[in-house]
Parts: sequence; C-alpha cells; structure tokens
Amino acid sequence: MARTTDIDLLRSIALIGIAVVNIPFLANPPTLVRPSGADAIAQFLVEWLFQGKFFILFSFVFGWGFAVQIAAAQREGHSAAARLSLRLSGLALLGIAHGLLVFAGDILLLHALLGAGLLLLHTASPKVLLGVMAGCVVLAMASLALLGALLPDIFAAMGPPPTTGGYRGGIADSIRQRIGEWPSAFAFVVLFNGPIAFAAFAAGLLAARRGALEPGSPIHARLDRALPWFLVVGLGLNGVYAAAMAGLFGEGLAALAGFVLLAVAAPILSIAYLLLIIRASRRWQAVDIIARPGRMSLTGYVLEGVLAGLIFNGYGLGLYGTVGAMGCLLIALGLAAATHLAATLWLRVFQQGPLEAALRWWTRLADRRTLGR
Repeated sequence: MARTTDIDLLRSIALIGIAVVNIPFLANPPTLVRPSGADAIAQFLVEWLFQGKFFILFSFVFGWGFAVQIAAAQREGHSAAARLSLRLSGLALLGIAHGLLVFAGDILLLHALLGAGLLLLHTASPKVLLGVMAGCVVLAMASLALLGALLPDIFAAMGPPPTTGGYRGGIADSIRQRIGEWPSAFAFVVLFNGPIAFAAFAAGLLAARRGALEPGSPIHARLDRALPWFLVVGLGLNGVYAAAMAGLFGEGLAALAGFVLLAVAAPILSIAYLLLIIRASRRWQAVDIIARPGRMSLTGYVLEGVLAGLIFNGYGLGLYGTVGAMGCLLIALGLAAATHLAATLWLRVFQQGPLEAALRWWTRLADRRTLGR
C-alpha cells in the first residue's frame, strides 16, 4: 500500500475540482439568486459535474491514507493509534487556522473530527464498513433534506456583506468577517459534506485493505467493467440535481427531492471519475506530470485559498462580489494551474510540501513518546 501514481493523480485532479467548487464561495457573498446568461450555464456545469463530487475523491484518499499509515506504524513497531491521534489533532489545528485566516468553508477540521470516528473503525470487518457506508448515504439524504430546509436561514445568519471593510477591507477586516461567518459556514459543511465524507473514508480504508487499487485487482476489474453504467447513471442523476438547483422544478418538494438526490448521485459519478483517473494513470505516461503535485495536496488546498484571497479580498485585487460564475470558473482553473505549477517547482527541491512536512513532524512526536516509556 505504498504511494502510487494512481493516488497522487487522484489528489491532483481532486484539487482542481475542489477549486472549481470553492472559488465562487470565496469570490461572492452567499445568495440563493440564480444568475443568467453565460453565468447560468457555468453555474449549471459546476453543479452538474463538480459540486459534491471531488471532495468525495479527496475523502476516499484520506481513508486510503489511513490504512497506509496504520500499516507503516505497525511495520515500524510504533502505535498506530498514537500516531493517528496526533495527526488528527494537528489537522484540526490547521483546519481552525485555515477556517479563520483563509476560507470559512474549510473542510480540514471536519476531516479531523470524522477521522476520530474512522480511528474507532480501523479494525472493523469489511461487512461493518460496508454497513457504515450504506448508513452514511441514508444519513446524507436526511442531512441534505435538513440543509435544504435551513439554507435560507443559514445564509440569513451570515448577514449581508458589509459595503466597506470585511472581505473588501484589509487583512484584519477579512479575518473579522471570516470569524463571524465561520459557525454558519461550518454548519453548512457538516450537513453538506459530513455523512458522505465519512462514507468515502470507510470506502478508502476498505479499498486499501482489500488491495482494490492494486494492478490486477479483481475488485477494480469488476468496477472498471461497470464504468459506462457509473457514467451514464451518474451524469443523469447529477443532471437532475443541477436542474433542481437551477430552479427548473420550482421551489417545492420536487426541488427539495432533486437536492437530496445528490446523496446518491454524487458518489456514483465520483466512482466513475475515480475509475477514469486510474485508467489515465495506467495508460498515459504523461500523467506523471499532473500527478506529481498530489504529493503535496494539503499544501495545495490551502494555497488555492490564499491565492484566491489575493484576487478577491481588499488587501489584494479587491474583486470580491464583482465576478460572475463564468469568471469564477476561469479563475478557479487558473488558480489550480498556478498551484500545480508551484507544487511541481517546490518538489524539484524538497521531498514534501511544507504543510505535509509540518504535519509529519507533529505526527512522529507520538513515536518519541512511545520510546520514552
């Protein structure tokens, strides 16, 4: 279960998708008003093909990495529980800092909290993990139903953006606005991402244990043969979700049902994306260039938000609230490319990203405690 090009490419592609989804939230105040024209087309495409899908890939790799870290600790004679507990605490601290200083919609703290639950399940049988995954999908449907009902109140709690200061002001103004938004934003992240993220954690853990990503794996072979079905069904169901978000079903129960459908639709399309990425990884040598930044995906995730702040916030170009959905899509792709370039250049000199190195150092403090007993 060592690091592979497959996993690095999954991380790299997930970073692109996450940037496409997150940039509009960094660029504009939250609103339920739909755009028109080219912006409407861009927003539909993002909701159809990106929203709710790429964080699943990121979460799947998190669960896979959990199994890798457990196996490494056991090989080296150290406590896997101690290592992972420290790692999760470090990730939580980083998530809090990221949420307050960079992006109120941070997912790292949620990953750290859910990781504690995964730590309790790291010895669970495949049957238990499959049951957890199924239960999480059901919970996600209930969670999205609740979120759909509460969304107007959550956006109202964030309040209208200030005409001066806030994200339109300096660094201190931006931090103050972020602190004010963080409770509501975190509640949104918990309801929208939480259950499906944990299902993906369990799927990644199980896939690593069963060698599902290893070349020649019969599990992967069966899934790969079903790829056309995953694509057709995933694109169709996510098209219904995007249509509901676009208001094509009105504002009643049909619209809410379309929103809740994402709990099933997003994982199906995410599986298709995962299988396509693995195919690309194994068939085209050139993907190594794209995969390389996946070695420092944590740093890349944070860097995307930092660069977005320099574009949209008042201490940078000050474009907050002025860029439509099409502009956000183009900026997101540009930021993802810039982040990948920065990672490629960094890795020519260093073996790890700076945040990966810091988290590894923090994690390995557990080894010193074990040896000191």
